[in-house]
Amino acid sequence: MSKCHVRELSEVFVALFQDATYAYPTLGTEFEKDLARLQTLVTHRGLPLYVVDLPAIGKHLDRCLAEGEYKLSGLPLTKRYSNRVAIPKFLRGLYLLVFHESGRLREDYDTQAIFFLRQILYVAKKTAVACSDDKVQDEILDFVSVDSSLPEPDKFWSGSLHPNDGIEETYGGFQKSPLYRHRVAGMSTRERGQLSIFLAKLDIVSGFVTSALGSYDPNDWKFRHGPGAISESVGPTNKYTTCWSYWSDGLESEFPIADYGFHSYSSWARSSDCSISGGSREPYSRMVAVPKSYSKPRLIAAEPSANQWCQQNIWHYFCERAGGSWISEFVRFRDQTLNQELCKLGASGGALATVDLSAASDRVTCHAVGQFFRSNPKLLRSLRACRTRRVQQKLTPRAPEFVELRKFSTMGSACTFPIESLLFLSITIAAVLTVRGQRVTSRTIGALLGQVAVFGDDIVVPVDSRELLFMALEVLDFKVNLSKSFWTGKFRESCGVDSFAGVNVTPAYWKSVNSGRPESLASTVEASNNFYQRFLLNTARRVASTVPRLVPVVPQRSGAFGLKSRTPDFSNDLQGRWNRHLQRAEVKVLSLQVRQPRSRVEDDSALLQFFTEEPSPYELWESGVLQRPLLKLQKRWVAIDDLATQQG
Repeated sequence: MSKCHVRELSEVFVALFQDATYAYPTLGTEFEKDLARLQTLVTHRGLPLYVVDLPAIGKHLDRCLAEGEYKLSGLPLTKRYSNRVAIPKFLRGLYLLVFHESGRLREDYDTQAIFFLRQILYVAKKTAVACSDDKVQDEILDFVSVDSSLPEPDKFWSGSLHPNDGIEETYGGFQKSPLYRHRVAGMSTRERGQLSIFLAKLDIVSGFVTSALGSYDPNDWKFRHGPGAISESVGPTNKYTTCWSYWSDGLESEFPIADYGFHSYSSWARSSDCSISGGSREPYSRMVAVPKSYSKPRLIAAEPSANQWCQQNIWHYFCERAGGSWISEFVRFRDQTLNQELCKLGASGGALATVDLSAASDRVTCHAVGQFFRSNPKLLRSLRACRTRRVQQKLTPRAPEFVELRKFSTMGSACTFPIESLLFLSITIAAVLTVRGQRVTSRTIGALLGQVAVFGDDIVVPVDSRELLFMALEVLDFKVNLSKSFWTGKFRESCGVDSFAGVNVTPAYWKSVNSGRPESLASTVEASNNFYQRFLLNTARRVASTVPRLVPVVPQRSGAFGLKSRTPDFSNDLQGRWNRHLQRAEVKVLSLQVRQPRSRVEDDSALLQFFTEEPSPYELWESGVLQRPLLKLQKRWVAIDDLATQQG
């Protein structure tokens, strides 16, 4: 498979250098030499040259852009041109349009040259190639190491499940926390003073956030199953089963199974064979490694179905309450555009920094969550109830099979993303107000609109508050990813947008070889369209050359499946006809059809499914267990007008 990837990527690079030559004709000879260097080196390095080495050079370039000077890195393909010229031989022509020979950023830098540099270096960054077993094992060991470095959960999270088990005694606020006060005490006098004020303000900001969220009552929000896998089984299964065999004592204390696990009390009464699992049968999540990059996988925990069911109720609460309050001006759980726009603004004016965290979701501690939600005891007890304390991993013998989690939750829990977003928002606001010597009020928080934004672990913050924010995050057990955080110069990145001086320089990515399967075809068409959108016409044409002829060519703004074009030719050598019944011209095209069959169930869980999914009366709905989606390629007759007018 790697040989196939190398061959396809080599062709993509040929086309990409052709596009660069059209943009910079005078650099044609330089580009021929650059391509020859790549083709020579790939015979020795293989696929890692494209998917590891070049992206590493790209990351170094981003840092140089942010610092306003090119510095030697020692990476492959970065040997300096000469003793007098600091920039590398590889892509020298483009580098000289951005940096002086000394390495200093040019005053008349060419942003298009920056785009082409990043496009060439990053084009294979997201290539879908499974990483080796050793890398999976290393990632799991790192997961265990990060978790073991966190403080152990307070007794509240692992002790008695009695409703009144000392929230007030355990959680008096960030400022009063012995753990955080001890860490602050070990710092310099200046840092100690700033951080003490910060912790006090964080208590007030967290109060503003929890007040905006309001009280939590499970009856007000929807219970449902998440789209992901569950720990009890592999593959499609009936999540609406009437027998919740792993409904733990913790869940029962806040989410009584008779009220929330069945559609009626009669259904619950008939399920007498279902018993609440005691402490010895407390469910655990199951670790799954999914592809992320060639260098490492992404670790996700498949949650127990009962925990997942209740976590979705809390997620609905967070989503609705945050979306209907002032919080939505800073955090939008389903929309990244706020971060993206502020990213461009920060790159243009330099007043805003973009901050990325390392393993953020794996560093949210139970102690921080307890302090944050201390004024909402019902919510805090519910978070404790649906938290999974153990994760099972069978991917490597080098780590324990069961990990007793110190972190609040893993990726896979529906509560992780909203909680980390709200926590980071509060930390950021408190840091800014501390640096500026302002009180925490509705007015001062509102004045930060357009300066602060959070989406997961992507944070936008004013540059003047960046230093304190970094210190505060460290005190609270987080770690800043310095290689992906930017606060100097004209380069910023956040939520998938890369910007230099306010200009979007985000590259398009080639992801996989077109194997002919529907999923692969869809990915290839998307990649071709992304190159085309950036006017990389040769690259788009090369990628599209692996697509069957029956895939239609559609306008840029069309929502129909096909290869996008600014000058579409709907004939496209396709078979056409005149439909005399519908009185329209049609062409036969290849389309993607998604079908997700359901397997029938024989118990009354179908009624619970109906009440949960709440289908429209106009929808042809049926109950059953959803199987894996089936993506099929199908030839069909489509009206030419529909291809031209269907909007995305």
